[in-house]
Amino acid sequence: MVNIDVMLKKTHTYLDQKSGESFELPYRVYYPTGYSTEDDKTYPILFFLHGHGECGTDNRLQIRVLEKEHRLLNLVMERDDCIIVAPQCPCNPKYEWVPLNHAWATGSRELTEEPTVGLAAAIELLMTFLDSGKVDRKRVYSAGISMGGYGTWELITRHSELFAASIPVCGSGIPSLAHRLTDIAIWAFHGAKDDTVPAQGSRDMVEAITKAGGTKIRYTEFPGVYHDSWIPAYKTEGLVDWLFAQHK
Repeated sequence: MVNIDVMLKKTHTYLDQKSGESFELPYRVYYPTGYSTEDDKTYPILFFLHGHGECGTDNRLQIRVLEKEHRLLNLVMERDDCIIVAPQCPCNPKYEWVPLNHAWATGSRELTEEPTVGLAAAIELLMTFLDSGKVDRKRVYSAGISMGGYGTWELITRHSELFAASIPVCGSGIPSLAHRLTDIAIWAFHGAKDDTVPAQGSRDMVEAITKAGGTKIRYTEFPGVYHDSWIPAYKTEGLVDWLFAQHK
């Protein structure tokens, strides 16, 4: 199995234009073997948002899942043909991916005018990679779990034009804006017995996207599974092949 600790440690400095606050966003990045800024070869990119259990500033936890294996990142790294970027937000509601103040059972919600400082910094970080000339802009992928599942739904809703595919796990989104997501290939996952983030949040998004005319939405709900649905989700046969088959 690939050792995810080889991912490089970096920091992105974000300046909030309204408040003037400067914020340091730790992130890890993986470049495929042979990656060079001296040629014009481009790569798909996977942008991953961690859950609340991986918050912090150690630039380490976000490439694990509650200190355990991060199977999705492992599988993508084994392909060795994709850039992976995984930012980490502090354990502070101001900087976390979504403005829920730890009310994880909120479920479906409306979009705030502005993202949190943490998500704004993450979006700016993603844009630095997309503007680097090294990313295949037709193969931009996002994924996230729990709080990062919420964040992934918000990210693709705010910037639906960027993404070819997304894998939100045990999160909730913004059904009223589902029409923005009809052209993105989405495979959502949730545990039916999730008592942290209710599965109804994923169900609402699937229903809303389908009603809006979306035909690229897939949903897998695991009977008897609680919040840790990322475990069976990342073991789903063909998930990574499906992801890398998607393009704009």
